Amino acid sequence: MTLKVNAETLKSWLSDKNEIAFIDVREIGQHTKGHPFFSISIPYSLFELNLEILIPNKKTKVILLDQNDGISILAYKAATLIGYSNLFILEEGVNGWINAGYKLFDGINVPSKSFGELIEQYFHTPSITAKELNKKQKNNENCIVIDGRPFDEYQKMSIPNSICCPNGELAYRVSSHVKDINTEIIINCAGRTRSIIGAQTLIDLGISNKVKALENGTQGWFLSDLCLEHNKNKFLDISPNNIETEKLQNKILQLISKLNVSLIDHRKAQELILDDTRSTFIFNVTTSNKNSNQNSFIKNVPGGQLVQATDKYIGVWNARVILIDDGDLIRAGTTASWLKKMGYETYILKKGLLEVKKLKLKNQTIFKKDKLNLLKSEDLINLKNTILYDIRSSKDYSRKRLKNSIWLNRANLHKQNIKNNDAIVIITDNLDKASLIIKDLEEKKLSHLTKVYKWSQSELKNYPLIMDESIKFLSEKISIDYNFHTHMRHKGNREDAKKYLKWEIDLIKKMDNQELSHFKIS
Repeated sequence: MTLKVNAETLKSWLSDKNEIAFIDVREIGQHTKGHPFFSISIPYSLFELNLEILIPNKKTKVILLDQNDGISILAYKAATLIGYSNLFILEEGVNGWINAGYKLFDGINVPSKSFGELIEQYFHTPSITAKELNKKQKNNENCIVIDGRPFDEYQKMSIPNSICCPNGELAYRVSSHVKDINTEIIINCAGRTRSIIGAQTLIDLGISNKVKALENGTQGWFLSDLCLEHNKNKFLDISPNNIETEKLQNKILQLISKLNVSLIDHRKAQELILDDTRSTFIFNVTTSNKNSNQNSFIKNVPGGQLVQATDKYIGVWNARVILIDDGDLIRAGTTASWLKKMGYETYILKKGLLEVKKLKLKNQTIFKKDKLNLLKSEDLINLKNTILYDIRSSKDYSRKRLKNSIWLNRANLHKQNIKNNDAIVIITDNLDKASLIIKDLEEKKLSHLTKVYKWSQSELKNYPLIMDESIKFLSEKISIDYNFHTHMRHKGNREDAKKYLKWEIDLIKKMDNQELSHFKIS
């Protein structure tokens, strides 16, 4: 028996400061078309693969949201089997939320994006337009442009003469690079959030230089009819010397002290980890990602990205967060200052990675998949009377696929008219995703004739006769797994770029008092 909750009750739960996970089990395309502010996306097609990562404590109060189409019931059953014990389903799904008079927000990373706008509004973060910056560059004025995005994003497109330094590293590296206090520092990203957060980070640390955010980032540059650069390799990898490090540490300690961010040793960290009444997340926020282990309880997420897309990494509101860096406290400290303002109970491990080895950590639960009946590429030639379900992304399916194959998302499996004697081949590029489909078929006693083929582009080149080479774009209605929200903004579509920037700016206008009060900015 599933437990249900109405929208009004859920709304009150979201205000009581207790830990809560509000999970949207719809696919990402559906999520981005409109979702409650505090909902976290864990699509049903990937549900068991991501649930324990985003909600590590199985006693956490979890509310499931769907399209009022029964997917929440399926997710409820799956979560129960894993061991989650405090589960609820939102009555009438997203319709129940709307009918209660509450707003939906389109796009992704809405809390982080809203937070950036609130920071700019509260602190009056100084900014500069693309045209103003371009004029400064043409006049050879004393300024430097620093791109606060990860290096891979920077390489795709960048402001001319800019240098990459991801936001989480700004405080650590910029002072060592910019020696002239008369040099104006401009921070940019692709849009607004990381520009604002990056600039305000340096201002909060009391840097002597003038600091500004580039208004609307690379999109603002493009919309001003200015040319972007591509495939640049300028990366700021300079580190502070001992004297500079000590100065920065003192500033960081002052900052986190004002915010009541606690410095803890490994004993306290261990205590927090073992407390099964709370959810505790641990992140290594250095960009270098030392000690990387994807199955570890410690997740490697650069600090700037953790602030930029918090809902991607933390699925529980009001949870505890422990941050780790190399022991300098600067990267962890700046990240902590923002997470604290976002409402998380935030701690910093004093000696960083040096103390990690003293912790007794459990590994992240690995999804246990049954042994799959795998086909080779040559086995596909003689298939007869077989249903071919392609569960790759709708985008990849549209580009290339096997003849007569049907695109399938797990969320739509229950709609398929599969008979007991049907032979099925699951085509996938992710065996874990295929395992979830097989699991669902097993529950319906329909898996005994099911085989799996792992997509191999290189091998399939040898079998052109079984390939469908025509371009077959699935409609937006069908492609529930694809984020269409202003998706062409970085590919020369001016209207999408304008819509995206307006979306960011307008977010805080849509927020109600509950949503606004969650953040602790003042």
